[in-house]
Amino acid sequence: MLTSRRPPGRGVAALLVAEVVSLTGSQLSAVALPWFVLTSTGSPSQMSWVMAAQFAPVAIFGLAAGSWAGRVGARRWMILSDLCRAVLTALVPVLYALGALPLPLLLVLVFGIGTFFAPYLASQQAVLAGVLGEDERTLARSGSLLQSATRTAVLLGPPAASALILLLGAPGVLLLDAASFLVAAALVRWAVPVLPREGGAAIRGRTREGLAVLRRDRLLRYWTVGTLLTESAWQALFAAVPLLVQLRFHSSVGMVGVLLAAFGGGALVGSLLATLCLRRVSALWLATAGKLLQALALVPLALGLPQWGLLLVLALSGVFNGLTNGPAAAVRLLRIPPELRTLVLSGIMTATLLGGTMGLVGIGVSFQAFGTQTPLTAIVVLQLVGTALFLCGSLRPSARRDSPAPTADPATASATATEPS
Repeated sequence: MLTSRRPPGRGVAALLVAEVVSLTGSQLSAVALPWFVLTSTGSPSQMSWVMAAQFAPVAIFGLAAGSWAGRVGARRWMILSDLCRAVLTALVPVLYALGALPLPLLLVLVFGIGTFFAPYLASQQAVLAGVLGEDERTLARSGSLLQSATRTAVLLGPPAASALILLLGAPGVLLLDAASFLVAAALVRWAVPVLPREGGAAIRGRTREGLAVLRRDRLLRYWTVGTLLTESAWQALFAAVPLLVQLRFHSSVGMVGVLLAAFGGGALVGSLLATLCLRRVSALWLATAGKLLQALALVPLALGLPQWGLLLVLALSGVFNGLTNGPAAAVRLLRIPPELRTLVLSGIMTATLLGGTMGLVGIGVSFQAFGTQTPLTAIVVLQLVGTALFLCGSLRPSARRDSPAPTADPATASATATEPS
C-alpha cells in the first residue's frame, strides 16, 4: 500500500487551513441563503425548509455514504466532496441570474450539497487520526485545534456575510462559497498524505458491524442519542436568530451576523482553552464538563431575553461548546475500531444531523404557531434532556474495545481517523 512521505504537521496544517477557508464560505451561505428566502418570500416556514434540505440527505444516505467514503478513501472523499459542492453551490446564483431558480429546484440543489456533509466530516476526522496516530491527548488537542479553525470560520463568516450581502447581494456571496470549496479541495490534494482505504466487506455486512459497535458501547450509544437532541436544539436556535432579529428585535441583517459571530467567538475561545485544559484533565472529563456547562448557559433563553442578553448567552454557550467538541471527538474516535471508523462516524453524524434537520424544520413552524418565546423554551428543554443522556454515557462507560465483532470478514485495517453539538 502506497503512503505519502509528507510530514504529518503539513497534513494537519492543510486540514486546518482548508477547514477555515471552506467553512468561512459555508458561513457566508448560512447567512445569505436563509435571509434571501425570508426577505423574498416573507415565510419563516419556507426559510426553514430550505435550511432543512441541506440536512435531509443525511437521513437518507448517511450510513451508505459513510461506507462508500470508507471504500473510496477518506482523503479522496474529502476532495470529491469539495469539488461536487463547488459545482452545486455555483449553480444557485447562476440559475438565479437566468431567472430559472424556483423554490423546488433550490431545494434540490441544497439537498445535493448536503449529501456529502456527514461522510465529509467523518472522513476529516479519519484523516486526522491517520496523520497523528492513536494517542487520545494528541488527538483531543488536535481536534480542539480543528474546532478552533471551525470556530474561526464561524466567527469571521457571519459578519463578513452581512457586509458582503449588502455589497454584492446574496448570489455573489454564494459564488464566494463555491470558490472556497475549490480552494479547500486543492489544499487537501496538495498537502494531506494518502492513507490506506478501509475497503473489505460488502456494504451490508459493514453496516451491520458498524451498528453492532454502537449497540455494544454504552458511551457511544448514549452520546449519539443525546447529541441528536442537543443538535436539534442548536440548529433550531441558529435558525431562530434571523427570525428573532426580524420579528422581535426589528433589526437589520447586520445583527444576524453579530449574534452568530458572538457564538463563533466564544467557541473559538473555548477550543483554545481546551488545548490548555487537556494538559491537566482527561478528554472524557473535559468533554462531559463542557457539555453540562453548555446546557446550563442556555437556560436564560427561557426568560425572554433582550437582544444584548441573547448575544451574551450565545457567546458564553459558545465557550463551553468549544471546550467539549474536540475532546468528545477524540474519545468517540478511539472507541471505534480503525477499520470501521469512517462508517461508524458517518452513522453518528447521520443521527446528529438528523436531529439538526428536525430542529430546522420545527423552528419555522413553531414561530408561526406559537410566537417567538415558546420555541426558545423548547430549545432549552431539548438541550437539558440531551445533556442528561450524554452524562449517562460518560458516568458509566463500557470498556473500550479495540476490534469489531466477527460478524463479517474484517476490513483491511486503516490508519484513519476521526464532530456540531
